Amino acid sequence: MGVDRLSAADAYQAAAAVFGETISVLADHEWEAQTGDDWTVVTTVAWVVVGDSHIAAAVDGQPLQSVGEFDAAVLGPAPVAAWRGTAVAAITALRTPGALDQVVAHPDGSLAVADLVGQRVSENLVRAWDIGRALGAPVEIPEALAEWCLDFWSRHADAVIAGGVLAEAPLEPAPGASAVERLLALTGRAA
Repeated sequence: MGVDRLSAADAYQAAAAVFGETISVLADHEWEAQTGDDWTVVTTVAWVVVGDSHIAAAVDGQPLQSVGEFDAAVLGPAPVAAWRGTAVAAITALRTPGALDQVVAHPDGSLAVADLVGQRVSENLVRAWDIGRALGAPVEIPEALAEWCLDFWSRHADAVIAGGVLAEAPLEPAPGASAVERLLALTGRAA
């Protein structure tokens, strides 16, 4: 499916599948591997779960809170099951007619559900990549999803340039970089 035909709901479902495939094969000892400064696989998964839980809440019209501090205990004893439940709830919510047209209150102002979904698609992809890189098991991000994310962020360029929207500062991609490499660079990662 081409990037021009990929809806936000489909992009989220596909990105969540990439993330789910990445974490569903982890061995017990791999959950404590470092994925970045002060982050482990388990805290990375918790970050995705907490952020993705906002999708169903937003579609339900609930005001959102900023995710500053979060506790990995939110995953409980079965992190993959916790992730799966959150992803399924988000996918189900996004299939509600008019879900992407809603706007909800956020501490930084109003937030369109469609914009929240764009952020969550990117997070699922790059956090899966972070986990794969940390474990020496590269995650393949589909080119069409990377293109979808780049298109989404191009519509929010002012916010990206101002900072604070993406967790890491963007890097300059290499000349001729693929969409995946450009997405990773945009999110502060070198392929």
